[in-house]
Amino acid sequence: MSCKITYLRTLSALIFTLAFTLLSSCEQHDNTYELLATKQTPVAHVGALTIYQEDIDAELQTLPEHLQYLRNNTEARQKVLETLIRRSVLSQKAIEFGLESDPLTRRQIKKSRDSILIESLRNWETSRLTTPDDEMIQHYYEQHLGDFTISEQIHARHILLSTEKEALGIIKKLKFKKTDFATLAAKFSLDDNNKSRGGDLNWFPRGVMDPSFEKVAFALKNTGDVSRPVKTQYGWHIIELLGKRPSSKQALHEVKNEIMQILQQQQLNAWVDQLVKESNVKIIQPQALEPTLQLPMDQPR
Repeated sequence: MSCKITYLRTLSALIFTLAFTLLSSCEQHDNTYELLATKQTPVAHVGALTIYQEDIDAELQTLPEHLQYLRNNTEARQKVLETLIRRSVLSQKAIEFGLESDPLTRRQIKKSRDSILIESLRNWETSRLTTPDDEMIQHYYEQHLGDFTISEQIHARHILLSTEKEALGIIKKLKFKKTDFATLAAKFSLDDNNKSRGGDLNWFPRGVMDPSFEKVAFALKNTGDVSRPVKTQYGWHIIELLGKRPSSKQALHEVKNEIMQILQQQQLNAWVDQLVKESNVKIIQPQALEPTLQLPMDQPR
């Protein structure tokens, strides 16, 4: 019984997801399915449109990997068909109302069409790119070692207080070990983001925290060291060092795939730049860069 409930919930989630996705795409016009019509199997006619078996396959192919098993599920395919029918009805009704001629709608359709074509072109060119060899990857790695260096990090926690006097009082409690740091942080710290975790700030590198806070925190030497009160724009802090990690370099084998993607992206960018250069682009009316609509000025407060 529990397996059946889980299956039904999964199917319901699938139906909701597909319905939302498909119905949010109603601006597609009447040649959406006809582009796929060659040697395909018609499943339904909706007015002037035809829905094909392959349209259902295409929608189900967009599912996450863990839901791909539903591609052969009859009930799931029926629900997708119902949603495609609803989309077709709405799309045709929008055209009937003349909404396809609305300037903003036309721009949105063009933008969507361009995005699809560009993605298709990108995939086509990517499949033709030269795969970077080990020598190219090694060279890039050596020339960009800084990009693959992990900065020094520390693990710390803090207690934020309103005044220096309060901070000194907390340090006194810690010195005489009346209460541990985490308990004091949970009770007295003004930092609601982490007081429930005993003031734990997790690991962080330089350049993340307030400069005054950071200077003192990174100067702490040993795990368990507690700082003097530190003043920042937020108040007075007491910092405890929980750990240190020195800067380290990622090994080549750890970043090889990342470098391959970077090098292929560089090839793709160069190809696009060349296409633009060869297209003989000319800006004929620089004044057309001015806005066509008068935007409202900010009202005085």
